[in-house]
Amino acid sequence: MDYTRLGLQLRRAREYARMTQEEAATQLGITPAALSQYESGKRRINALMLERLSRLYGVPLTFFFREEIARPAWEEALRAKTDTLSIRGKAGIGRLIERVRDLEYLYRVTGTPFPGMSHPPFEPLHHQGFSEHEVFEWAEKARRHFDVGHAPLPDVRSFLERQGYHVFMVPLGQQREDLSGLFFIHPELGPIVAVNEDHHIARRPFTLAHELAHGLFHYDRPAILCRSSDQDPLERFADRFASHFLVPTEALHEWLRDRRIQKAERPEEVVHLARYFGVSYLMMLRRLREVQGLGVPEEQLRSVKPVALAKSLGYPVAPYEFGDQPLPLEERVPRIYLDLAYRGALEGQISVSRAAELLGVSDIELEERLEQLAEAQAAPATEALEIYA
Repeated sequence: MDYTRLGLQLRRAREYARMTQEEAATQLGITPAALSQYESGKRRINALMLERLSRLYGVPLTFFFREEIARPAWEEALRAKTDTLSIRGKAGIGRLIERVRDLEYLYRVTGTPFPGMSHPPFEPLHHQGFSEHEVFEWAEKARRHFDVGHAPLPDVRSFLERQGYHVFMVPLGQQREDLSGLFFIHPELGPIVAVNEDHHIARRPFTLAHELAHGLFHYDRPAILCRSSDQDPLERFADRFASHFLVPTEALHEWLRDRRIQKAERPEEVVHLARYFGVSYLMMLRRLREVQGLGVPEEQLRSVKPVALAKSLGYPVAPYEFGDQPLPLEERVPRIYLDLAYRGALEGQISVSRAAELLGVSDIELEERLEQLAEAQAAPATEALEIYA
């Protein structure tokens, strides 16, 4: 093997991922000097380290053994915006790119037609200085388009996937300046949304609705990377849209009237509202403030533990809401990703080991999942097992 040529490709991959040697070495748990030796061809590299570098940089292994590789426009658009990201954010973008490539592979290997991009329901918005009332009207138009009225959307992720969005959860960092999410259009898969897995799960509905705003009104841009600290008018529009879309003012007032509550004064009332609309406790506090629905100073309602309070009130609470467990696989990749991986393994289009690798689980765990799926398909509909719970 020509280690000098391989080292050159390793350096190109790192630069393509917008990482310094120090940043990449930190993620790999090696010294910058060791990585420098790999890149100069002075140190032999094993298959395991090549696999780790491939995942970190978000490039296929073949990248290291070919002079040039075609880079799709969607990937270039993402890479071009990563210079200011943290080390973890850059690695997360690489992970997302790898996941998207894997989804492309699953569509192809199973012979499933690519969904493509459906015709957007609204013209792209180029003007950015919208008033609060104008943003409210756009959120109302979106709800009418999707025919959801003023009903709550308790599972925003499933809602987006029904509209053709592919939703991924990837780690992007926990600092205030790190990304909360991102949006871009894939030429074959259609709209792609990624949410920061490092943020608390309660933030996810708002981030998803924020990215939906970009998907509905800003789809003419190659890629949009979103930070909660960003004061760009585009981001402020998406924030305001998300608030109105998730918690319509009329529905909020109706909930309060039905319970004879003039203004919320107790944390329990805020928790009930948050669970009803499927949003975080803090977001519900903000919406109540915006519609003048608080009967006490907001600070009095902030010193609670919303998840623990929700559990004490009888709401089902998943362990990962407390941060006690990592997100399950079903929460981290689109449902179609799971379906195609299972189908490919069951129909022999890919091996069980390959499907397990794509899903990030052990062969044994995947075999158990496939057994459950086979039993569910063979059982009557009333007895089918729900393996995605």
